[in-house]
Amino acid sequence: MCFFSKRFFKYSVSARYSVTGSFDVGVAAAVVSESQILLVQEAKGPYAGCWGLPKGYVEPDESIEHAVLRELREETNISGDISGFLGLRTTKTQRGVGLFICYKIEPTTLDILPQEDEIANAQFFSPQAFDQLEWVSAAMRGFAEVALKNTPLPLIDLSSESNRPYHLVFSDGRETLSDEVVL
Repeated sequence: MCFFSKRFFKYSVSARYSVTGSFDVGVAAAVVSESQILLVQEAKGPYAGCWGLPKGYVEPDESIEHAVLRELREETNISGDISGFLGLRTTKTQRGVGLFICYKIEPTTLDILPQEDEIANAQFFSPQAFDQLEWVSAAMRGFAEVALKNTPLPLIDLSSESNRPYHLVFSDGRETLSDEVVL
């Protein structure tokens, strides 16, 4: 079985927030078209031949939402818009906290062109083919299954009100904040 590799970077916030530590922050893009999901096959490394969603890391000066769209475009040439939140994987290793966030993406283009140095193949699969695939991880398969079965939770964009990238997701599916909430 293949497993997802990790890359860590140092994350610091001003003294006002007093949060410091090592974080592994990754993202995955779930693109569904005609009841099939886009999967990519790793081209090299210990995960060569394994399948999963287009994925990658969040750069230190990049928003999570920008990172998922960038990784999708880099790995597959597909562009799109975030339509909602699908899931979160958390872990703790001896090097730090690991967060992996999966978003559902509404594609604006479907012309697949795999990134040759990282991706061996990229194509859409029906869920009936999942058992025949060697997956990057059980979490990756779980994200793919959820993307095909469920409506994502809305991503509330409050960036303009807070003057910085600022997004919320609520488990009840609400799409706005009440007027009493202060950022």
